Amino acid sequence: MSPEEDDEARLVARANAGDAGALAALYRAHRGWVAALALRFTGNQADALDVLQETFLYLFRRLPLALTTSLRGFLYPVVKHQSISVVRRRRPEVAVDDASLPWHGAADAGDFTRLVAALPAEQREVVRLRFGLDLSLDEIAAALGVPLGTVKSRLHNALKTLRSQIA
Repeated sequence: MSPEEDDEARLVARANAGDAGALAALYRAHRGWVAALALRFTGNQADALDVLQETFLYLFRRLPLALTTSLRGFLYPVVKHQSISVVRRRRPEVAVDDASLPWHGAADAGDFTRLVAALPAEQREVVRLRFGLDLSLDEIAAALGVPLGTVKSRLHNALKTLRSQIA
């Protein structure tokens, strides 16, 4: 366990015991990451702030908490689902067919975003979590609720596909 994970585990233990200072420390340590992730999902700063608030309300209501992964691994699916809820409440749903997107089928080797966009959704999510959010493979597995081997397989296949698109 790294020193950061050890400190985080101690803060969670203190928060579980009702220490308000530990709750505040967890909030300060993760609010920037949660807000940035929510902004990526929602595309709107006001919505991202709503997601930030809802995420930490969810976390605090779940206490006492028995973490099996890092707090980021626990928070990722919460932020994702809260973001989806906020966007659905505020905007009408519009169906978008991937084939109608301007870059569909025309990946440019110099544009990583377009290459990743062409991947299947499950592979795309693993790539974004690993390289966009710098989560470990264990954290990704916990965040997505899938076995570690599945994460490794999806990442391997995604990287294989990306390499073939570039070549």
